[in-house]
Amino acid sequence: MNLRDTLNLVNPEILDEDIKHDRVIEALRQKGLMDKPVILTVEGKRVAKNFVSSRELLARYLNADPKRLAVELAKFYGREEKIVIKEFSELGLKKKRVNLFDLPIIKYFPKDRSRYVTGGVVIAKKDHFNASIHRMMLLDEKSFAVRLVAPRHTYLMWREAVENGEELKVAVCIGVHPLFLLASATRVGVGEEFGYASKLMGTLTLYRKGEMLVPDSEIVLFGRITAETADEGPFVDITGTYDEIRKEPVLEIDEFYAKDDFIYYSITPGGMEHRILMGVPYEPIIYRFVSNVCKVKNVATTPGSRNYFHAVVQIEKKTEGDAKNAILAALSANPSLKGVIIVDDDIDIFSYEDVDYAIATRFQADSDFVIVKGARGSSLDPSAEETTAKWGIDATKPLKRAKEFERVI
Repeated sequence: MNLRDTLNLVNPEILDEDIKHDRVIEALRQKGLMDKPVILTVEGKRVAKNFVSSRELLARYLNADPKRLAVELAKFYGREEKIVIKEFSELGLKKKRVNLFDLPIIKYFPKDRSRYVTGGVVIAKKDHFNASIHRMMLLDEKSFAVRLVAPRHTYLMWREAVENGEELKVAVCIGVHPLFLLASATRVGVGEEFGYASKLMGTLTLYRKGEMLVPDSEIVLFGRITAETADEGPFVDITGTYDEIRKEPVLEIDEFYAKDDFIYYSITPGGMEHRILMGVPYEPIIYRFVSNVCKVKNVATTPGSRNYFHAVVQIEKKTEGDAKNAILAALSANPSLKGVIIVDDDIDIFSYEDVDYAIATRFQADSDFVIVKGARGSSLDPSAEETTAKWGIDATKPLKRAKEFERVI
């Protein structure tokens, strides 16, 4: 399964006009295509965007209900892995001269420090394989500054390599199947991304080159994350605001492989696809955590929180206290989660009006509001400093008075 297998499912808009690398966002806005699937031409090369920009699109790949993705994705954890290994030569890519300017790498917004690869999956190899998505700032024709977030797996693997006087060997895969993109964005156990991807895709075919394994991709770059660092940023993150400038490791590219007619894949920073890939993978994790303490029916991250900082959890309340336990479980499931609202199973968690109704009629601030001070939160939250305060709202009916809350209209 590869990116091209999804074209009939996605049915992207095709833009034939040639666009400069720093005019892409402007062109998408003018055409009303900021968050819609599209294939456009950037400096003579094809670029695909927004193939995972909605719950509906993601549900098509999974043959699932878009409003029950948390429930459906939670089921995949228990499925059997099926991975097939082939030789890299069977992938059909051709070796190119290493010149990163041959790729239609985009400068998204005027204050961006440079052009950025945003849709590349970094495969790292030490004692195990790791697959994750990292933004990569173009430095020159052979190198990037790559944003590694501590204490996530790629960062830890790089840190260990550097402390041993080594470099971390990686492959950057651009233009993978959307479900492999989803698996790479999901927090799973150490070395479990390939296995999880195979569960989502049915079968995952990987291609071996030396010690490295890569999925079917339009472009594969082989290189090393070195001990050298460079200024990275400012760059727009999921909040739609600029992230700070940091010293980040330099990735040196040694080999460049691509299909002759490759489709370069790009994720718009702060756009819906960015939000879906960062937020939706946490929904089944929250679902599983809350299932340990009560009967959970559904989970959704909220659009206003960029699908990342807040969630609504629907439960079937059996005993008083279930909602409070659900709050604590949900906040534990995702360290970046800042707030959670617990509602009954008669509330539509995808309706702001319904959720607001539950808060208005079933919540009392002096008894149903939970605050956790001094917790580790997300570095992306501009209101947080060293730590953050997290909160939970119990907007469920009191069981002894449940009949008084029966909805008639």
